[in-house]
Amino acid sequence: MSNYPVQQDETILLHGGQVPDPTTGARAVPIYQTTSYVFRDTEHAQNLFGLAEPGNIYTRIMNPTVDTFEQRIAQLEDGVGALGLASGMAAITMAILNITRAGDEIIADSNLYGGTYNLFANTLPRYGINVKFVDGTDPDAIEAAITDKTKAIFGEIITNPSLYVFDVETVADIAHNHRIPLIIDNTFAPYFAKPLTWGADIVVHSATKWIGGHGTTIGGVVVDSGRFDWNNDKFPDFIEPDESYNGLKYADLGPAAFITKLRVQLLRDIGPALSPQNAFLLLQGLETLHLRIRKHSENAEKIAAYLENHPAVEWINYPGLESHPSHQLAKKYLKGGFGSVITFGIEGGREAGRTLIDNVQLWSHVANVGDAKSLIIHPASTTHQQLTDEDLAKSGTTEELVRLSIGLESFDDIVADLDQAIDKATGKSQGNQKSAEEIAVQNLLQSPFDRSEGVRKKRIITVGIADEEIVPLYKLGYEVIPAADIDEVTTDILTGADAIWLQEGKQTPEENAAYQGTILFTASAPEVSSEVFILSTVQPAQFALELRSSGR
Repeated sequence: MSNYPVQQDETILLHGGQVPDPTTGARAVPIYQTTSYVFRDTEHAQNLFGLAEPGNIYTRIMNPTVDTFEQRIAQLEDGVGALGLASGMAAITMAILNITRAGDEIIADSNLYGGTYNLFANTLPRYGINVKFVDGTDPDAIEAAITDKTKAIFGEIITNPSLYVFDVETVADIAHNHRIPLIIDNTFAPYFAKPLTWGADIVVHSATKWIGGHGTTIGGVVVDSGRFDWNNDKFPDFIEPDESYNGLKYADLGPAAFITKLRVQLLRDIGPALSPQNAFLLLQGLETLHLRIRKHSENAEKIAAYLENHPAVEWINYPGLESHPSHQLAKKYLKGGFGSVITFGIEGGREAGRTLIDNVQLWSHVANVGDAKSLIIHPASTTHQQLTDEDLAKSGTTEELVRLSIGLESFDDIVADLDQAIDKATGKSQGNQKSAEEIAVQNLLQSPFDRSEGVRKKRIITVGIADEEIVPLYKLGYEVIPAADIDEVTTDILTGADAIWLQEGKQTPEENAAYQGTILFTASAPEVSSEVFILSTVQPAQFALELRSSGR
């Protein structure tokens, strides 16, 4: 990054860790798609392998594109350094392995993402690392679980799926009193939360989620605060010589001890490296993170308010609601927004939840969060299905729980789709969304093209309407069929119409049967089939122009 004195987060997201390419002058970060790097001479090679000078040796360990991503994340989180990895799960696993041996213990909040819970409950114990699960909302319980074997405390800044906010400052004080680090998964609140500034020692992210932001790229990252004292007999791997690295003592490296050991020892030996291509895509995501995540949160706050008042919703978790138990902690730790994941319980339990998901049309049913698109899932039958009933209860995953990841679409569209799906699942609607008539008219007049099957012009029949009134519809591209009287319009043309615009007095009850399946614009309201949307207050040409100028 340049030496410009003001380096606010928005600027870091665009410039952190990078200057224009010195060889080509490229402004964008180049993708260094290479396995290895040419040494200047044998002394240069020796210095690189001996950590006597910085530089690139092999892309499994370091790469210039990945390095830019790492520097940018480290600056955003206010850490001393970062390590990009192949996935969020790789980041969590590597962070734990970097400080533990067989026989050691970790304390973890029981409210965790299902993949993390499985890692802690099943995989790590097979390698001799025991994990104690405690209620992360109870600091006394956390402290009571600490023993001489405890090497770290782990929590999520916003727990998944319970959505409680972790009290970083309080638990960090407990951890430091026992000379152990606090590791925080900040996946759910990048940009909004900075756990390192509240006392956390290590931060991990699944960069797959909001950092990447578009559901295209798998990646993870570990960020080292540089503040924890690893010259500590609780961590012999930092104070004893590493025989695989010429007797290097990592604690001697000071603030960079943790992140250096993670890179040159574990990444070297285990190898879950972040690819240069994925690092480039994650950098693209970072450049708009601050813009996207604010919109995510804005939409989520509106959806949460809608669900809180819905008759078919038994409970709702969203830290932005004043009714949420963690709301005050959310106000303390989350600056600028409360995240964009919501969980709620739907009346009717598991089957109602599955029926809801089977009936959404705009929302995507996928096992992910943090996409630009709105996502929905039933965790008990998917992401958390491997857990026992006891473990489901500990993780806060109930049968009726539905998880939403709110995207960047129009709020009106995502709430309308959610409402109709809840209605199908429970027979209950919130009731104050746009009417079917309003939605139908807006869909008709937003564009002259019907794209449901290929592309065709929408047909509007006008009956008795003055030429000057219908000219805008021609200009906008609609197929307009003018007639002096409805009798002039053939049945084939009538039945293929998307809308009929009638001057008052031009319709008769006998002719109304032909209007079924259309939108009827008329100054009066005749008795017609319930399949007809009747609009007596809308002048279609004027409304179509208003839609284009107002952006509604």
